[in-house]
Amino acid sequence: MWGERARTLLKENGYKLTPQRLKLITVLEEIGKKHPSITEILEEVRRDFPTISFSTLYSNLLILHDLGLIELFPLKGETRVEVNMEPHINIIEGEEVVDLKDPEIIELITRKTGKKVKLVNVLVDSSQSTSRLKS
Repeated sequence: MWGERARTLLKENGYKLTPQRLKLITVLEEIGKKHPSITEILEEVRRDFPTISFSTLYSNLLILHDLGLIELFPLKGETRVEVNMEPHINIIEGEEVVDLKDPEIIELITRKTGKKVKLVNVLVDSSQSTSRLKS
């Protein structure tokens, strides 16, 4: 799955599978679908590696990004991590981010922009909402 692919790509590109990197991969496997903030990821990694710095974690996230394993996107002043690299739409409502696969919308955006779509973020402002988003 995602973690195995991450480990393989890191090795193939000359990166060592340090205990901290392996923990980061495990954390992303466990909570990645929730689109965690870097702060949330740091808290999880620090359970096993309490001295890991923000900059070390961020550097490792950038490596994963450069290898095409994650996307980083801003949400309310924080950087969030996306592990789903299939073309899809992120519906953002408050602090909640839900993945939506809709090939027709992706195709429409591709046709209109002339660009290959990897990720679309849609902000839903629904303070009157009575129902939760469902994927």
